[in-house]
Amino acid sequence: MANNFGRLNQLKINGYKSIKSLDLELTSLNIIIGANGVGKSNFIGFFKFMKKILDKDLQLYVAQQGGANKILHFGIQETSKINFELLFHPNGYNATLIPTNQDKLIFEKEETSIEGSDKNFLSNNTGGIESELPKDNSGYDVNSYVVHYIKHWKLYHFHDTSTTAKVKQTCNINDCTVLSPDGANLSAFLRCIMEYNPKSYKQIVQTIQRVAPFFHDFILEAEVNNKESIKLKWKHKGTDEYFDANDLSDGTLRFILLTTLLLQPNLPTIILLDEPELGLHPFALKLLASMFRKVSRKTQIIASTQSVTLADEFDIEDLIVVDRVDNHSEFKRLDAKDYEKWLEEYSLGDIWQKNIIGGVPTYD
Repeated sequence: MANNFGRLNQLKINGYKSIKSLDLELTSLNIIIGANGVGKSNFIGFFKFMKKILDKDLQLYVAQQGGANKILHFGIQETSKINFELLFHPNGYNATLIPTNQDKLIFEKEETSIEGSDKNFLSNNTGGIESELPKDNSGYDVNSYVVHYIKHWKLYHFHDTSTTAKVKQTCNINDCTVLSPDGANLSAFLRCIMEYNPKSYKQIVQTIQRVAPFFHDFILEAEVNNKESIKLKWKHKGTDEYFDANDLSDGTLRFILLTTLLLQPNLPTIILLDEPELGLHPFALKLLASMFRKVSRKTQIIASTQSVTLADEFDIEDLIVVDRVDNHSEFKRLDAKDYEKWLEEYSLGDIWQKNIIGGVPTYD
């Protein structure tokens, strides 16, 4: 990303689930690696937690998680509060949440700030049950900038490709402003890109064809019996027959979703992905990594992975290694200078597998 304005440069978290203490620099491309159960999903989930706070759904989120005791690191007896700080350029947001006797979380403190100033631009929120951040981000003040940035984070999870998956069902033809987290409105979203950004649409189709040479194009027309609905259909090369999402392999469908997400004309401020490699062919992973690198010039990518093949496609500075240390998640960035000799002989994936950089299961 050439311009750092508005980018999330640093994230500090204390007391959230498996994250006891975190102070992490974020760059334009952030690939999180680690074994099962080390806390990668908790890190990605924190961004969903922030969206709930912005949407003034903190109490709903806490209830859905099973209460404050489930969110605090090792529970209330171990952790008395959650605090976090997000540093954008030039703005910042920080808050402290404390548990109540009813197993809820309330605000002990909530602040927005601007670089070089000690002023808090939010009203005093001590004891508040929901955030004081405005829902409207149309202004030109610090609070609006913070809201705009958090509001446009997008967390995607394209794992469900079963016969009942929403991406395989019909959707509202006008639901095309933002791609849904599970890709449910893929057909409507693609239709709008085709109509209003044909160059982006052509790029999406051509990229899909590199992984699925049999794929000719999408058929993005309203359903015959309901002009307000649309279903994902496509045309196979060499035939006039129409096919739908059920005729695609799971890996191909996921690659279509990922390609559409990454090559869309209007990118989110952060794209968050949890294990996007699921079901993808090694060649598709290479293309995915290439798209990550390209898109990271325009927005931030945060993706967790367990794929050595995918990790191999990045520079060592792009990785964030997560390990479980003394029952908490420990995150670290790597300095290429520390691994120069290893990288002369081995690939990045090799030294990950050899446990040179961490991020593999360990046993006491």
